[in-house]
Amino acid sequence: MNDTDGIRRLMMAVERLEDAADKQARQMADGLQQAQQVNAGLATVREAEEAKLKQAMVRLFQDQQQKTEAALRPVVGRAWLGLVAGAVGFGTLYVGLLLLLHREYQRLKDAQVRADAADVSAEVLQASRHVEITSCGGRPCILVDRDTPTWKSRGKEYVLVDGKPAM
Repeated sequence: MNDTDGIRRLMMAVERLEDAADKQARQMADGLQQAQQVNAGLATVREAEEAKLKQAMVRLFQDQQQKTEAALRPVVGRAWLGLVAGAVGFGTLYVGLLLLLHREYQRLKDAQVRADAADVSAEVLQASRHVEITSCGGRPCILVDRDTPTWKSRGKEYVLVDGKPAM
């Protein structure tokens, strides 16, 4: 065996290795391309499944919303009824309190009139302590001292009972 045979064999081995490497690179490229195609196919399938899932979720949400609205409709009706009843009750209470307040105000005014009358009666009673009142032939009369000072008001002349001069 000579060196040229060895070199030739070595070159053939290198060529075979290169061919095998090229073949393997092509297979890897083909495999990569197939993987990309499969990945693209999976992405398409995934997108289609996601769209179906979204549509199903929208339908479920709409169904749930309709069920919730149907369940709440009577509750909302009762709440409005309660609100109206409360407003009517409050209005009735308000009118009743106004009537009560008006009645108490009338009673207060009547009491003030009675108090004013009692004040006048008390003044008359106090003044009557300074005067001697008697009956003269069935008519009331008083004993008047002619020297007592008088009070003039509206064209009439009154005798001052306590005897003090008018101011």
